[in-house]
Amino acid sequence: MIVISGEILEKVLKKKKSADVFFNCWDKGDVYNLIQDKNFQVPVHGTLLYTTDKEFISIANEGKDNDLVRIIVRQCHAESKASLENPSELMKVIGYVKNVKNWKEVPVQIVPVKKDIFSRFKGILETNALSNKKVLIAGLGSGGSQIAIELGKSGGMNFWLMDYDRFEVSNVMRQLPGLSHVGRYKTNAIADLLKDKNPFAKIHTWTAKICWKIIDEIRKVVQKVDLVICATDIKESKLIMNKVCFEEKKPCIFPGAFRRAYGGQILFVRPGKSLCYQCFCMYVPKFAKDEEISNLEQAEGLAYTDRPVPIEPGLSNDIAPISTMTVKLAIQELIKGTNTTLESLNDDLVASWYLWINRREAGTQFEDLKPLEFNIDGMHILRWYGIDVKPHPACPVCGDFQGHLAKQAGIDLSFSDV
Repeated sequence: MIVISGEILEKVLKKKKSADVFFNCWDKGDVYNLIQDKNFQVPVHGTLLYTTDKEFISIANEGKDNDLVRIIVRQCHAESKASLENPSELMKVIGYVKNVKNWKEVPVQIVPVKKDIFSRFKGILETNALSNKKVLIAGLGSGGSQIAIELGKSGGMNFWLMDYDRFEVSNVMRQLPGLSHVGRYKTNAIADLLKDKNPFAKIHTWTAKICWKIIDEIRKVVQKVDLVICATDIKESKLIMNKVCFEEKKPCIFPGAFRRAYGGQILFVRPGKSLCYQCFCMYVPKFAKDEEISNLEQAEGLAYTDRPVPIEPGLSNDIAPISTMTVKLAIQELIKGTNTTLESLNDDLVASWYLWINRREAGTQFEDLKPLEFNIDGMHILRWYGIDVKPHPACPVCGDFQGHLAKQAGIDLSFSDV
């Protein structure tokens, strides 16, 4: 059979001319699929042949020599005003697939993609709730890639994807792209996967490493978006993004897994209302330093001269809860002020710091937690905990660093010769 997007057929009808297209070929020719302009599997050439109900087309004599699929899009006579409001009602569509030398007529299924793609969660989250919101996702590893896809599946339409790394074989079991994407920039691979889930999303890719040299360019992007998700593994990049987001008054979410993903945490920075990432590093440096070592750059940055740090990334299954919670926090931030079924969560998700433990890891402060079993009280594994942490008064980003030091030293800054 042939499956084709109603939106693509309507474009042909409006332009009133034939078009060269590419179909996805599935299961040795059982299905030819044309849902969007970008293809991801085995592309085969085809032609959409436009005609009116008065014209005759010989399917064997039209199209291109390399066609395997040909579709006749016949414009029918408009009988009523109602049909004019739905262009697909003005079409008769007949599909043919080439079998050796002959053309065989096959069923054609016309799919109204834009209408149906988000139809299953209507009533929970309306399809346009996130359509005008803009999100920057920096870092597209095991966490950031899943966050991007899940936001796209929830109706997110405007994305800036930032990562400087290429996809490697060692990433396959922890990240969303498969072996066919090895060697590609992660930004491009995730953009394609995102488009495959949400073909109407607008995606900007940026293959750059977050560093102080490009802080002005970062600032320009941050100014455009409603929310930043910093899912990078490098502390310097988090400090840079924290500084820019605070100065531009843009909320920023910092998700991260602990070493070997025995657990993870999410810091939600709301400038002027919560602590920032710099505060977090000052208050709880052990938690700020406890990060998953998932690549060589991290390992080399943390290694001592006499003792190398091994690369020990966690399982994808252990990282997934952190990504899922990040998406939930992001959605609540983006739909703030919108009347939806999810509105009640605004009373629940008020913390700035969230903690999740996957297992009682030896050598950590959580190794002696009581087993989950049937317990409902106290702290246990596989549960989220919201923690209230106030801004640090001496934070150099969001606090009064100079004033706090002067107060500790007994210096009155109100008197100055300057």
